[in-house]
Amino acid sequence: MNLMDTFCETVEKQPNHPAIIGPGNEDFTSYAQLQEKIEFVADRLTTNGIGPNSCVGVHHPSGLEYIILTYAIWRCGACVVPIPVELVPEEKHRICREICLDTIISKSGMYSVIEGFKNGKPMPIFEDIIVVPVKSFREPPPKFFNINPAFLRFTSGTTGASKGIVLSHETVYDRIHAANDGLRIGPEDRITWLLSMAYHFTVSIVSYLSFGATIILCKNHLGATIIQTTASNKGTIIYGSPVHYQFMAQDRSSLMLPDLRLAISTATSLRAEIAEAFYHRFKIPLIEAYGIIEVGLPCISLNNDKCKLGSVGRVLPTYEIHMEDVGLGNELRAIHLRGKGFLDAYYDPWQRREEIMPNGWFVTNDLGRLDDEGYLYISGRAKDVINVGGMKFFPQEVEKVLESHPAVKEACVFPHHHKRLGDVPHAEAVLAQNNKNPPTVNELKDYCRQHLTGYKIPEDIQFVDALIRTASGKPIRCESTINKRRDATRGD
Repeated sequence: MNLMDTFCETVEKQPNHPAIIGPGNEDFTSYAQLQEKIEFVADRLTTNGIGPNSCVGVHHPSGLEYIILTYAIWRCGACVVPIPVELVPEEKHRICREICLDTIISKSGMYSVIEGFKNGKPMPIFEDIIVVPVKSFREPPPKFFNINPAFLRFTSGTTGASKGIVLSHETVYDRIHAANDGLRIGPEDRITWLLSMAYHFTVSIVSYLSFGATIILCKNHLGATIIQTTASNKGTIIYGSPVHYQFMAQDRSSLMLPDLRLAISTATSLRAEIAEAFYHRFKIPLIEAYGIIEVGLPCISLNNDKCKLGSVGRVLPTYEIHMEDVGLGNELRAIHLRGKGFLDAYYDPWQRREEIMPNGWFVTNDLGRLDDEGYLYISGRAKDVINVGGMKFFPQEVEKVLESHPAVKEACVFPHHHKRLGDVPHAEAVLAQNNKNPPTVNELKDYCRQHLTGYKIPEDIQFVDALIRTASGKPIRCESTINKRRDATRGD
């Protein structure tokens, strides 16, 4: 199957129904118009050699054109590899080196970042978008194209934790239907979109266009803009992060959202004060969703019960949940999930679904608890991941950059709670011995800025004599443990 065919079936049912509204006040694209644009771009891509057994990097900002490009690549039978524009050049280069890409699609003004990887003349597709043939530094995994790949999401990291998540057309189809068992999205819905399409696409944008809904795009993500755009377009659903809802709750106008039926918070945990402020402002409860790139959207808190604040809800009908005792001596358990729509493979090292989940259960590495009514509460992050306002990365990535500085012997990066962003990275660094000119904290931060996206730069760096480690020698990235050590040191 192909997800483009699913979209075309929706177009046939409702050709004149609005598919995309915005970001400008007069911007309107019907389902038929969107299909026409996709087919046009697909023809141009085919002319440039993109077809089955191709992997295409998409280096483009979120918006209407991002949707057109993704579906056009699928029309060609190729696999989409997002290259988020939010990344710094070094991070983008890493994707180009570690994924076997044939071409990259980019805005011409952003093309210079991949100049060193081109393997032919860039060709224009439409407007300021170009397709760039690139040289590959590796072969694709054996039988990669046998699974009908639609989407290859390269996860952040440089130490082997970055595997790449491979999703087939069939898997994406299964997971959007699993999510819609709860969301019940249909042609009557208008969804205000606020997230990065490079990070959020396969359970959201694909779902909306498969089930005939309308996507509303905003000019910017200021609270007033989100409210006005949603209200004027009779938005029924908002899909955003806690940061977006905080901006909306801070708005002091009297404009309400009378058509809104769901305000879904995802990407990072929702703090109680944000939920309370949003409810006070709009009289609409915020609901949380538990999204995992390997799994989809297994839990959504759809009951609108304020007594369940902090819960991501019950598992949807397609899924099963198992809470595994991990010997913590309390009610926290490891979350295991089973159902349809799970990843097809890890890209590197190559592992198929049956190898990753030999007994059918996916180990999330998250900790949580179930209450007596089956509502899930997430109590711990996925192993080692730091989540800054929905942008997730591995601490080892930042540690490697810090340790590449000639004055730093070793480093440990860990999450520090932030009122607005959820987490921000903090770090401890051990300086190399006999260093006559030790760097300042600001100098190390400036060094990180040369290699990392802004949200990955440690907000605070403490110089220590040694890192705290487990008995097996692994660094401990728990802030409470680190703070206890600091307090003990001050006491001495």
